[in-house]
Amino acid sequence: MNIRQALELACEQESQTKEKYLELARIAEDPETRLMLEQIAREEESHYKRLLERLKAIKLMGK
Repeated sequence: MNIRQALELACEQESQTKEKYLELARIAEDPETRLMLEQIAREEESHYKRLLERLKAIKLMGK
């Protein structure tokens, strides 16, 4: 696995994980749990965006 493949996999995983947390938030029974899960989903989105920027940089470098 090269760096580009690793970043692509990491982006995919972060996106899937964000969606899982959002789904859990939708079915959460109490507001506190819902808010916590939504916050975690936002953190996953932030991770995804940072990884995507790194992936774009790698692609620009031709790797």
